[in-house]
Amino acid sequence: MNLLGRHSSPKPTRKAKYGWIVLLFVLIAGSSYLVVNQFFAQQQTVQPKVVKKTNPKKMNTPATLETTETVSTNSTQQSSEPEPQLDSTQLLASAEQVYYGIHYFNGDKDFSSNNSAPTISASVIKVFIMDYAFMQADPNEQIQDRTLNDWVVPMIQQSDNNAANVLIDYFGMDKLNDFFQAQGYQDTRLERKMLDNEARSQGQENYTSLTDCMTFLKQLYQQQGTYPQSAMLEIMQGQTIRTKIPSKLSGDVLVANKTGELDYVENDIGLVLSETNPFAIVVLTQNSKNSAETRQAIGDFALAATKIK
Repeated sequence: MNLLGRHSSPKPTRKAKYGWIVLLFVLIAGSSYLVVNQFFAQQQTVQPKVVKKTNPKKMNTPATLETTETVSTNSTQQSSEPEPQLDSTQLLASAEQVYYGIHYFNGDKDFSSNNSAPTISASVIKVFIMDYAFMQADPNEQIQDRTLNDWVVPMIQQSDNNAANVLIDYFGMDKLNDFFQAQGYQDTRLERKMLDNEARSQGQENYTSLTDCMTFLKQLYQQQGTYPQSAMLEIMQGQTIRTKIPSKLSGDVLVANKTGELDYVENDIGLVLSETNPFAIVVLTQNSKNSAETRQAIGDFALAATKIK
């Protein structure tokens, strides 16, 4: 006991001091272990998300496939675009039977009714008579004090029936028909002369077809640099009857054509010699409901044909 009458605290022993130090060390080590474990646990949780976001293959692959499909679709759409078509509604409505065909020489493209058959030719058959005349005789050959050429020109340009009959008599109907067959004009034949109403009353007619007329026109165009096609083309370019194929075309478009008319028949065939897109055109009709309407329909059809590229 000290002088003041108070008890003094005993001094800690060396063993007790070491005990506290060990306890403090344990507490600090345990806390550090918990902190470190928690840190690594957080890293393991976050790390997979980072890897997933930075994988370039999984991000780029879908985009590449989508681009490929888009290009393929566009290519298919472009290649499957429909070709331009000619509207033949008005023409088909103008007569009970209509045979039409157009052949574009640039690109070798065709529009056709695809129904060729022997049909009444009317004066269209005169181009086949001209074909025979120039193939078999000299244009200066004398026939009834006139040259062959002097008969052929009015037969085509003014559709002179008397001139046609003179040439039929001079060459002979049988020889003309044999020539038509030999040339491949299978549906073209003469059964009577022009204006022979008695023969018509007995059912005799003159015939041609869409196929035969188109064959003639193609040869005329393709061989225009040689005789006799050069002569025939020049004569047809001087056609004065322009109520059908040329009727709606611009005056600067050169047309070489030949018409044919009878009761209820309106025909026209020719070459439209456009500088950019020349073509052959054939329109043959039977049982026309109205001649004026059929002629207008042929003119509109020819005009529409000039707009096809």
